[in-house]
Amino acid sequence: MAGHGAVRLFLGGLTLTFGNPKVILFFLALLPTVVDLDHLTPLGIAEIAATIVVVLSAVLATYVLAAARARRVFTSSRARRAINRGAGTVMAGAAVAIVAR
Repeated sequence: MAGHGAVRLFLGGLTLTFGNPKVILFFLALLPTVVDLDHLTPLGIAEIAATIVVVLSAVLATYVLAAARARRVFTSSRARRAINRGAGTVMAGAAVAIVAR
């Protein structure tokens, strides 16, 4: 059942990405510079659409894998300790920088 939930979440993210106005505007701005729209056939449109789906799916799949890896890392106590120490060091450094000004 966990696999079905992951697929559902992935497809939901893909759908959300395709409906994002920024993504739509990006492709509307980019497409005419790459493809001659006056000579575009229905097959060409289908090929471009398939390419966009494959590329966006690959990008989202990479995000999913990175998030899964980060989740495993952040749940270990050793990693949490390192993150807390790193964050504390950054805050102390910021405090020193503020005082030094």
